[in-house]
Parts: sequence; structure tokens; C-alpha cells
Amino acid sequence: MRKTTVIHTWCALLTMALLFAACATTEESRTRKAERRALLREQMANALATRHFTIDVDRAYPEGPMGMITLTSPYDVTVAGDTLKSHLPFFGRAYQVPYGGGKGLRFEAPIVRYREDHSRRNRQIIYLDVEDTEDSYLYIITLMEDGNATVNVLPRQRSHIEFTGHFKEE
Repeated sequence: MRKTTVIHTWCALLTMALLFAACATTEESRTRKAERRALLREQMANALATRHFTIDVDRAYPEGPMGMITLTSPYDVTVAGDTLKSHLPFFGRAYQVPYGGGKGLRFEAPIVRYREDHSRRNRQIIYLDVEDTEDSYLYIITLMEDGNATVNVLPRQRSHIEFTGHFKEE
């Protein structure tokens, strides 16, 4: 009986030690997460102030019956000052494009109009009007405070398409 009591005591002590260690680890991870979130918010604010940032996209949502398309190649949209660099695939209907399909959403062009909307909580919306030799576009970039982003592209000569991805500082 004596051995059983000793074993139970050691098991109880070991369990308590593990619980204390788990609680300490959880508190440390919460602190690290909060620090990472604060750093990301600061990076996003600086990037928006200087207009130098990239959105790496990983999914496309074309208009129509195609549904979601997971992108396996690296695609992105970069805002560099007064220039938009669009390196995106296009899935959908084209109404009037050059013979052979044109460049699609792969171009570099000056930003005609740049506007930010901070009225929604935990997100910032950027409206970019862009014109290149093939079409004129409205890019609507929505940045959430956790770094996730959506990019809505509204071309004049093609159907609407939406992308999701993540913020990356230039």
C-alpha cells in the first residue's frame, strides 16, 4: 500500500508540473502573437504611407461557374509608389481583347487614382484606377489587420475576378 501512495503522489506532482509548464508556454505564445500582430500592423501602416507593398495571391475566384481555383505558381500585385505591377492569371470571359488574348492581368502601369478607406474596423480598403494599352481597371485591395488580403479586379473589357492572398512589405 505504501508503494501505491508514493506512486500516486509522484503522478500528482508530475501532472501539476506539466500543467504549470503548459500555462507558462501558453502565456509566452500569447505575448509573442501580440508582438507579431503589432509589428505587422506597423509594417502595414508604413507600407501604406509610402505606397510600397505586395499582395501574394494564392486563390482566384472568377466570375461564373468556375468556383475557386487554387494557384500553384507565385502570383502577386505590387504597389510601388505611383505604379501598379500586376502579375495575375485571368480566368473568365473577355469581351473585347487583342487577337491572341492579349496580356490579361500581367502588366505594369501608372496609377491614375489612388484612394484609401479606413472607415471599416480592422481593415483598410485601397482603390486603384489603372490604365494600360489594353484596358482600364479598378483594383480594390482589402487588407485585414492579420495580413490577409483580397484583390478584386474590375476590368472594362473582361469579367470581374477576385483573388485572396497575404500582405508582404516591399
